[in-house]
This record gives sequence, C-alpha cells and structure tokens, in this order.
Amino acid sequence: MHMLRFALIGAVALAALPLAAHGPTPQKVVEAVEIAAPIVKVWETVRDFGSLGQWNPALKGSESTGGNQPGEKRTLIFANGEKLVEELDTYDPAGHEYNYRMSQPNLNALPVSSYSVVFKLIPAGEGTKVEWKSRLYRGDTGNEPPEHLTDEAAVKAMTTFFHTGLQHLKAILEKTP
Repeated sequence: MHMLRFALIGAVALAALPLAAHGPTPQKVVEAVEIAAPIVKVWETVRDFGSLGQWNPALKGSESTGGNQPGEKRTLIFANGEKLVEELDTYDPAGHEYNYRMSQPNLNALPVSSYSVVFKLIPAGEGTKVEWKSRLYRGDTGNEPPEHLTDEAAVKAMTTFFHTGLQHLKAILEKTP
C-alpha cells in the first residue's frame, strides 16, 4: 500500500512540473539624467514625438506621421537599418511628459516582444531631470529563450538605448554657445 501511495505521489508531482514553469515576467528599465538647462529649453528639444532620431545617436533617424496627438506613430531606424514602430498613447505638454508603446516587435532592432514607456521632464533646481522608463517583456516569451532574447538581453538593450540618448541629449543641451 505504501508503494502505491509513493507511486501516486510521484506521478502527481511529475505531472505538476510543467505547471511550475513560467513565461516571462515584466522587466523595468529606468534611466535618468540631470541637465543644466531650464525645462523649457529641454522640452523644446524633445517635445516632438517624431524627433527622437535627431537626438539619440543609437538611431540613424526617425520618421513620423507628424503631430503629438495620441495615436500618432513614429518609425525608429536603428544603426543596423532595422525599423521599429511606436505609437503615442498620451501627450501632456504642461506636464512635460508623453507615454508611448511599441506597435509591433522587431527582434533585430530591440530584443523585446513588447514595451510601454514614460518619458518625463522634472524641474531640478536650475536644471532639468529627464526620466525615461519602460516596462518591457523579453524577445522570446517561451520558457527557455535563447540567450539573445532573455530578460537580461532585453533589459541591457533598452538600458543602453535610453542611456545613449540621454547622455547625448545632455551633451547637446549643455554645450556652450
């Protein structure tokens, strides 16, 4: 009887193993920089949703349908020629903030399957704090993703993208005339 009980417990435990495996969990990336320039000057540079390619050197460029109305789309063109489309969700010029998300993944551009982003300017004394944060999911949403599509790869790629843009924005705006 004990053998039958152990066999039954073992079978139930083995059957439950696939349930223990899990898919991806949301990851978070937050990058920020303080810029020695008034918020109005920083907002002038970043306010156009379609202008990201003008100040983020991780991109060859960006194209947009124009405007800053929710629903507007921009296409990012990465250094490797890959393109990624993003859509504007909210735009708040008084709050110096906009929110957007990826429309469709392109794993050759960024190794993420989806993301949403908040881009915000915050007064910081005489200057401005620029905060860029994202909630994202890795490129491969299966249980055992290849190394280039893991949580770590997604976080690293997004962190690098944000950091590169913010450091260049800082350099542009703090440049002495």
